[in-house]
Amino acid sequence: MEEVVLRMKTEELFYPEISAEAGGYAFNKAVEAEVYSDQDSYFDWGKIRFTPEFQPKLDIPAKEKGAIMLGYDGVLEEVFAGYVSKPFNGGYMNEIVLKDKVTLLEETDITNTFLYTTPQEIISFCLARSGATEYRLSPAIYPARKYVPIYRKNVIAVIKELHTLWGINEKFFFSGGVFYWGEKPEQDQIYQFEYGVNIISLTRPLRLWELETVSAPFVKHSHKISLIHPKVSGEFEVKKVVFKTNDTGFIRTYINF
Repeated sequence: MEEVVLRMKTEELFYPEISAEAGGYAFNKAVEAEVYSDQDSYFDWGKIRFTPEFQPKLDIPAKEKGAIMLGYDGVLEEVFAGYVSKPFNGGYMNEIVLKDKVTLLEETDITNTFLYTTPQEIISFCLARSGATEYRLSPAIYPARKYVPIYRKNVIAVIKELHTLWGINEKFFFSGGVFYWGEKPEQDQIYQFEYGVNIISLTRPLRLWELETVSAPFVKHSHKISLIHPKVSGEFEVKKVVFKTNDTGFIRTYINF
């Protein structure tokens, strides 16, 4: 698909909105959020924070579904979908911790003997067992192995075992509810960030550049972005994205590339 460069128009970015859900509860006001999505991690995680008056009213078991949405003018995009990592029943905490759909893979144990098989065939089998029905696997051709025994390993451990057996190291993660192994999410639009327009700051604290901007829910790790800035310009692959509510209550996006 042809890639289109889109400039983030400043007039569209004045009124960021946030919505969160967990265990059947919906939070649209007095809510803060954090989402961390890193290309070098096989899972994303998030937090939903709310004001203290909600604490005694909430009772949310672990593994309940949770989601965080960001957007503008009533149009929200899901930046996180997963499950409640730890049960929440009030107390002194005012935040709910979430982990993405990799939870399904971590909680599915596999015991099976695979004959004359490839990594993709074993991964497809494991994903079906876990209930992860949407996936994109690398089309790379690997020699079939005659005998691969797996005994009581969760799907993440199985994938790591396959990497060892075949001598490969493919990145794998969920994005938009789809599992990727050795593949990247499709992208038909490249968003442009420009000095003096929609860039709050651009620094390089370590080996990566970090761009701070307003709420940008459409940017995912492994996407490309277009950058126009006196320090650095061009197209770059996103390595990490963090969405975070700052001290003044506004959502900020931190893009590492």
